[in-house]
Amino acid sequence: MRPTTRDGLVSGVILGLVVAFVFALVIRYVPADWLFDPLPRALLYAVQMPAGLLFVPIASAVARIRAESPRRVLLWACCGALAFDGLVLGFWPSLYGHEGAAQAMVATLLLWAFAWIVAAAMLATPDRAAAVS
Repeated sequence: MRPTTRDGLVSGVILGLVVAFVFALVIRYVPADWLFDPLPRALLYAVQMPAGLLFVPIASAVARIRAESPRRVLLWACCGALAFDGLVLGFWPSLYGHEGAAQAMVATLLLWAFAWIVAAAMLATPDRAAAVS
Protein backbone atom coordinates (compact mmCIF):
# COMPACT_ATOMS: atom_id res chain seq x y z
CA MET A 1 0.00 0.00 0.00
CA ARG A 2 1.41 3.34 -1.03
CA PRO A 3 1.43 5.87 1.85
CA THR A 4 -0.51 9.08 1.38
CA THR A 5 0.99 12.51 1.89
CA ARG A 6 -0.90 12.64 5.19
CA ASP A 7 0.82 9.48 6.41
CA GLY A 8 2.21 10.34 9.84
CA LEU A 9 0.58 13.78 9.92
CA VAL A 10 -1.31 13.54 13.21
CA SER A 11 1.20 11.45 15.14
CA GLY A 12 4.12 13.45 13.76
CA VAL A 13 2.68 16.88 14.50
CA ILE A 14 1.71 15.84 18.04
CA LEU A 15 5.20 14.41 18.57
CA GLY A 16 6.72 17.66 17.28
CA LEU A 17 4.57 19.81 19.57
CA VAL A 18 5.50 17.75 22.61
CA VAL A 19 9.22 17.69 21.81
CA ALA A 20 9.26 21.43 21.06
CA PHE A 21 7.56 22.22 24.36
CA VAL A 22 10.01 20.07 26.32
CA PHE A 23 12.95 21.58 24.43
CA ALA A 24 11.65 25.10 25.20
CA LEU A 25 11.60 24.25 28.90
CA VAL A 26 15.18 22.94 28.68
CA ILE A 27 16.37 26.07 26.84
CA ARG A 28 15.17 28.18 29.77
CA TYR A 29 18.05 26.79 31.81
CA VAL A 30 20.79 27.46 29.27
CA PRO A 31 22.71 30.41 30.72
CA ALA A 32 22.60 33.49 28.47
CA ASP A 33 26.40 33.70 28.70
CA TRP A 34 26.63 30.38 26.84
CA LEU A 35 24.69 31.90 23.95
CA PHE A 36 27.20 34.73 23.52
CA ASP A 37 30.55 33.13 24.41
CA PRO A 38 31.89 31.53 21.19
CA LEU A 39 33.15 28.26 22.74
CA PRO A 40 29.99 27.31 24.68
CA ARG A 41 27.87 28.48 21.73
CA ALA A 42 29.89 26.23 19.38
CA LEU A 43 29.32 23.34 21.79
CA LEU A 44 25.56 24.05 21.83
CA TYR A 45 25.59 23.98 18.04
CA ALA A 46 27.67 20.79 17.97
CA VAL A 47 25.24 19.03 20.31
CA GLN A 48 22.43 19.65 17.83
CA MET A 49 23.95 17.32 15.23
CA PRO A 50 23.68 14.07 17.19
CA ALA A 51 20.49 15.31 18.85
CA GLY A 52 18.82 15.26 15.44
CA LEU A 53 19.61 11.57 15.21
CA LEU A 54 17.94 10.96 18.58
CA PHE A 55 14.63 11.81 16.96
CA VAL A 56 14.96 8.87 14.56
CA PRO A 57 14.30 6.07 17.09
CA ILE A 58 11.53 8.09 18.74
CA ALA A 59 9.76 8.76 15.44
CA SER A 60 10.41 5.19 14.32
CA ALA A 61 8.76 3.83 17.46
CA VAL A 62 5.72 6.07 16.95
CA ALA A 63 5.58 5.07 13.28
CA ARG A 64 5.83 1.37 14.14
CA ILE A 65 2.99 1.63 16.67
CA ARG A 66 0.79 3.47 14.18
CA ALA A 67 1.93 1.55 11.05
CA GLU A 68 3.18 4.75 9.41
CA SER A 69 6.31 5.80 7.56
CA PRO A 70 9.12 6.71 10.00
CA ARG A 71 10.39 9.36 7.60
CA ARG A 72 7.01 11.02 7.29
CA VAL A 73 6.38 10.92 11.04
CA LEU A 74 9.76 12.57 11.59
CA LEU A 75 9.21 15.21 8.91
CA TRP A 76 5.71 15.99 10.21
CA ALA A 77 7.16 16.18 13.73
CA CYS A 78 9.63 18.74 12.45
CA CYS A 79 6.73 20.71 10.94
CA GLY A 80 4.85 20.58 14.24
CA ALA A 81 7.89 21.72 16.18
CA LEU A 82 8.60 24.51 13.68
CA ALA A 83 5.01 25.71 13.95
CA PHE A 84 5.19 25.58 17.75
CA ASP A 85 8.46 27.51 17.92
CA GLY A 86 7.31 30.06 15.34
CA LEU A 87 4.12 30.78 17.26
CA VAL A 88 5.73 30.73 20.69
CA LEU A 89 8.66 32.94 19.67
CA GLY A 90 6.13 35.41 18.27
CA PHE A 91 3.46 35.32 20.98
CA TRP A 92 4.97 33.81 24.16
CA PRO A 93 8.74 34.32 23.92
CA SER A 94 9.21 34.26 27.69
CA LEU A 95 8.67 30.48 27.57
CA TYR A 96 12.28 30.17 26.42
CA GLY A 97 13.52 32.19 29.39
CA HIS A 98 15.64 34.64 27.40
CA GLU A 99 15.20 38.18 26.15
CA GLY A 100 16.65 40.41 23.46
CA ALA A 101 19.79 39.21 21.73
CA ALA A 102 19.82 35.99 23.79
CA GLN A 103 16.37 35.20 22.43
CA ALA A 104 17.64 35.73 18.90
CA MET A 105 20.48 33.31 19.62
CA VAL A 106 17.93 30.76 20.86
CA ALA A 107 16.05 31.13 17.57
CA THR A 108 19.26 30.46 15.61
CA LEU A 109 19.89 27.33 17.69
CA LEU A 110 16.38 26.15 16.92
CA LEU A 111 16.88 26.69 13.18
CA TRP A 112 20.16 24.78 13.30
CA ALA A 113 18.48 21.93 15.19
CA PHE A 114 15.69 21.72 12.62
CA ALA A 115 18.23 21.42 9.82
CA TRP A 116 19.74 18.38 11.56
CA ILE A 117 16.36 16.82 12.26
CA VAL A 118 15.43 17.06 8.58
CA ALA A 119 18.86 15.69 7.61
CA ALA A 120 18.35 12.77 10.01
CA ALA A 121 14.92 12.14 8.52
CA MET A 122 16.32 12.04 5.01
CA LEU A 123 19.46 10.04 5.81
CA ALA A 124 18.50 7.64 8.59
CA THR A 125 14.89 6.70 7.96
CA PRO A 126 13.63 4.45 5.17
CA ASP A 127 11.50 5.92 2.45
CA ARG A 128 8.61 3.46 2.44
CA ALA A 129 7.33 4.82 -0.88
CA ALA A 130 10.67 4.06 -2.57
CA ALA A 131 10.74 0.61 -1.01
CA VAL A 132 7.27 -0.19 -2.40
CA SER A 133 8.08 0.78 -6.00
